[in-house]
Amino acid sequence: MTTANQPIQRLHLLLLVALLTALGGCKPETDGALGDPFDKVQGMLGTWELSSFIQQDLNSPVKETRDLSSFFIDGISTPIQLTFNEDRTYAVALEMGKNYFGEGGFWGFDDDLYPTFLELYTVNDTLSYNLGGMVREFDENMRIEYRRECGSAATNVYTFEFNRING
Repeated sequence: MTTANQPIQRLHLLLLVALLTALGGCKPETDGALGDPFDKVQGMLGTWELSSFIQQDLNSPVKETRDLSSFFIDGISTPIQLTFNEDRTYAVALEMGKNYFGEGGFWGFDDDLYPTFLELYTVNDTLSYNLGGMVREFDENMRIEYRRECGSAATNVYTFEFNRING
């Protein structure tokens, strides 16, 4: 680098900084308040019916996914229904397919304010599911994921999508 180019490079740098400062100063002011946070517990309450069941094979080089909804949904039988009650109990109604949710018991989150996992406490086990997004009281859909593991490594991810049928 020659010393003759240094003043030009400094000028370019100074102009770039001035331009970025001017553009940054043109942001509109944010008005309004965010409001109170949604009550995550209230968002879960009600009965949810399975609408979709997807399996992702994590051992596949292309992370293959399969829609296996037909194992639970045949258009005749009622698909799996989960009912979450305000007293933190839950119930499972199942006419066909494998039960991934236990026979019922108590439910909760890993953290009521900032939940990441839905936890189901049965007589024999504690089941944990990743929340695909937090459900608010007015939301009609819920997605949860169950990670099937072999040892400490996840091998499959089962994604359950539910529709609220009452709340």
